[in-house]
Amino acid sequence: MHRDFAQYFVDPVTKEPLHLTVTHERDGRVIDGAFVSSIARYPIVNGIPRFVDPQATQYASSFGYQWTRWPRLQFESENAGKVMEGYTRRMWESITGMTGPAASDQLVLDIGCGPGRFVDVARAKGARVIGIDYSGAVEPAARSFAHDPGVCICQGDALHLPIRSASMDGVFTIGALHHTPDPACGVREAAAALAPGGWFAIAVYSAGGFYDARMVQAWRRLFVRLWPYAGHVPPLVYAHLVTRTARLLRYVPPTDRLLNTLCPSKDLPDINWSVLDTFDAVTPSHQSAHTCHEVFTWLKRAGLQDIEPTTWAPTSFRGRAGDVASNTETSWIHPRAVTETGTPTAIPTATTVPPTVSTATAGTSTVTTSTGASLSSPPIRTTRSWAAGGR
Repeated sequence: MHRDFAQYFVDPVTKEPLHLTVTHERDGRVIDGAFVSSIARYPIVNGIPRFVDPQATQYASSFGYQWTRWPRLQFESENAGKVMEGYTRRMWESITGMTGPAASDQLVLDIGCGPGRFVDVARAKGARVIGIDYSGAVEPAARSFAHDPGVCICQGDALHLPIRSASMDGVFTIGALHHTPDPACGVREAAAALAPGGWFAIAVYSAGGFYDARMVQAWRRLFVRLWPYAGHVPPLVYAHLVTRTARLLRYVPPTDRLLNTLCPSKDLPDINWSVLDTFDAVTPSHQSAHTCHEVFTWLKRAGLQDIEPTTWAPTSFRGRAGDVASNTETSWIHPRAVTETGTPTAIPTATTVPPTVSTATAGTSTVTTSTGASLSSPPIRTTRSWAAGGR
């Protein structure tokens, strides 16, 4: 972590400012040290600020393994001249709306950064980037950007961001919040981090899509139960075997359809991407799928404006913070403070007064964005298929 990024971190629980102590520094980069608040000490290890207990991240272990095995597979630099060249860049641009040098000189936050494929794209656009992830994916991410003073990778919880309020020019979260117990909370946390006029973009799994398919969910639940005993081996064998077999049977329609129904897999032009995405589909402990109406409502209730769908997926939206101070108020009270009766008080965190949202829930509901666009969707339905407790 470069020293310049220290000013943007706060205690994830109390939201109070942090004091930086340094034990090892090299060329302005803090290698080892800690952030200290009135209630906790958050270590900086190998240049990575750690705002979560390593033991508490075990449920995200599949992502730690996944991104250690395929740390740079989806990076643009690794796909130059190959069939997937430009895919990651086009995905980021479609979701964020940031084409060309639009993000130049901005400070942006990537929530659920994984190994940093989108951090890399944002950096190429000229932005300074903070990437946050709950899992061990922060290790390969930090290695990829170890010598870049414009990138800071930290380990933290998307539902309790250690980021100073109203400090980010932009926040994006792509393929991440559906791996948390409460994606709407993640949107509220992201909105609180936005500076006035800052932009926000999100993409999550769509209800009824591939990741929500019945057999994908069944295989995922099986592999989650097996993970404590056999680790990554069963899903890795599944991903390789099914993906490669499906490719061989592509031109045998009856057999192909049967295999795809019973043993679903992703079919992408690059076989390695297919294996990775199939593994990613059947391993997370937390996984949910959502409607466009749900996602729109998350942004609306977080106080975002100019909400519009992106061209990437039905459950991908972007919006902006208001041009004045947001309606999010963060107050800090020492957790050991007590009431007059001696009862410990709760620690206040960011609380948002949501704007009134009027929606029809019978039949087909229509959501009208602030730009006048109209989105039709079925009634709100949340598919929660978490097994035990990723990115």
